[in-house]
Amino acid sequence: MKYVLLSADSNPSVYSVPDIVCDELERFCLEFCNDWLHKSPDAASYREGDVVTYDESDFIKYLNMLVFPQERSELIETLDWSVIGDAINGNGELHLPDKYKGCKWFNF
Repeated sequence: MKYVLLSADSNPSVYSVPDIVCDELERFCLEFCNDWLHKSPDAASYREGDVVTYDESDFIKYLNMLVFPQERSELIETLDWSVIGDAINGNGELHLPDKYKGCKWFNF
């Protein structure tokens, strides 16, 4: 299991996820938000007409229920918004505590 940072235009949270999810974080996140949420009958509760409502915790539920039920992803901690700084606009670096430096980040 590896740590990743996930957010949905909110305070970033650190999650422990299976190694492959970390290694291919963008792919897994995009499959969830661009495909599964819009097409799967199992995701109907997230859709209201053309609007899809979700956050990073829903991605973790998706991983735990459907993709890797044998390797449970879990919340480690939620960090302060200030760690993202201008990185959310592509104009800066993440300001992470040392123990999370180098973690991959995905903002939904």
